Amino acid sequence: MNSSNSAETTVQNHNHEQLQPGDILVFKRNERSRTARVLGWVLQHMEHDWDGWGWHTGYVRRVMEDGSIETVESLRGQGVENVQYPDFQSLGDVRIYRWFDDLDDNLLETFTMMHVGEDYDIACYFWTSLQRLLEPVIHHLIPRIINQRYTCWELVCDMAQAMDKPLQPVRQYPLIADMERVLEPARIV
Repeated sequence: MNSSNSAETTVQNHNHEQLQPGDILVFKRNERSRTARVLGWVLQHMEHDWDGWGWHTGYVRRVMEDGSIETVESLRGQGVENVQYPDFQSLGDVRIYRWFDDLDDNLLETFTMMHVGEDYDIACYFWTSLQRLLEPVIHHLIPRIINQRYTCWELVCDMAQAMDKPLQPVRQYPLIADMERVLEPARIV
């Protein structure tokens, strides 16, 4: 991945008019979060080609005429929510991926309405870790438990699946390193 272009620098050169519904957002890892630091460190030791930059994900629901942006994110403690950003710069350090060439806005809206309010899936971190640790030993994946709880990674992967352009197999536990590898060719910021 090209980590020489910092999102902070590139966000200043872009504006809300370049965002579209369905654009996938990968926010920079919050180094103040002990959980993100520890899990990110472990993941970087398991996924050597991952740059470790991104952590939290979401997607653009809509861009308003006044430049404000509504995203959909799964936040620890709150679950799946609409998040309002007053302008493009308030997104902060973010990588933006244009994964969909032709997105059905009605399908995106239906998916969003079905998932806003769902709970956060803290157990997913345990299952993802177990799947990754056991895969070399048992030579196949432990299937993902599909429920109505979502990490931000699960939410974005399920949204892409629902839009008929999956990021990964539906039964695989989402992992930010895998997501960014797949998304990299679609990166616009």
